[in-house]
Amino acid sequence: MGIKKILIVHPNWRGDVLFSTAVIRALKKRFAQASIFSLVVPRCAEILQGNSDISEIIFQPETRGLNNFLRSFKLISLLRKKRFDIVFLLTASFTRSLLIFLAGIPLRVGYKKGRKSIFLNKKINPSKVDVHRAEHFLGLTHFLGVEKERGCYFFVSSDDEYWADNFLKENKIDKNDFLLILNPGGNWELKRWPLENFALLGDKFIQKYKAKVIISGSKKDKELAEQISVLMQNRPILAAGKTTLKQLGALFKKTDLVIANDSGPMHIAVALDCKVIALFGPTSFRITGPYSEQKNWSVIQKGGNYPLPCYGSVCPQERSMQAISVDEVLAKIDINNSSVYNKRQI
Repeated sequence: MGIKKILIVHPNWRGDVLFSTAVIRALKKRFAQASIFSLVVPRCAEILQGNSDISEIIFQPETRGLNNFLRSFKLISLLRKKRFDIVFLLTASFTRSLLIFLAGIPLRVGYKKGRKSIFLNKKINPSKVDVHRAEHFLGLTHFLGVEKERGCYFFVSSDDEYWADNFLKENKIDKNDFLLILNPGGNWELKRWPLENFALLGDKFIQKYKAKVIISGSKKDKELAEQISVLMQNRPILAAGKTTLKQLGALFKKTDLVIANDSGPMHIAVALDCKVIALFGPTSFRITGPYSEQKNWSVIQKGGNYPLPCYGSVCPQERSMQAISVDEVLAKIDINNSSVYNKRQI
């Protein structure tokens, strides 16, 4: 099939955009000479930056009203000029399917979903069983003979590595220290492990391994990090709100262990082959959990056979993040990380 230009329309969530990098890599393997373009909202673009499989990142406006109409008109014009052979719409959307139809892309691929897929001309039936989100995205490409890709990809630059090295030096962390990063953030409250648990865990690591502990996160997680710091007997290093996603990824690459809630940073750490313990509550790790063939991650989730996902009052206490104890996390370390190793080069 003569495919020279491919457009991928990505989801609007950072974690899902990271999962979609499996599609990018799989398509590049199948169509090595093709150019791959990514259409993504600006707040998710950092996930894709530095990916050598992508020829160009195109931004989709998120404004509403007249501004959105005018910008969408310009975007349609830009897409028409690119003369794409095929486009993959990774998440069902009426407005986006209309946009790629108006852009004149001859083969428009997406999942069959009522009026949301009305402007697509290659409609794939979704799987009848739950599959991981990355495999769900990959399912759109199989009719072209694209093989399964078991991994997600995130890239940091030498400048980001240099920033991380300086951050460690400024905080008196050297290559002989055991370095733990705690990432306490999550999209909503039910996905967050209690702050007092993170604090106790950090203190125990300092006492048991004489570890250096960094608390990471976005600007909105600054308060969470400060609250954990107040609860700890030993002073952690606060990085929440001080890094870009790329700089955070560079820090992850230099750590011995990342312990994080189900969140974008957790998936970034897995994609970078860091040692990760992921804490899950109301969401299904089989659908949105770590996606990597590397044996660098472990998941802790409680609650037996309760259906997932669960929200609010329908989520039983046994399924909640509070059901995960500090001792269970420590036991996971003792079993799977009995020898302290270090990958930092300072």
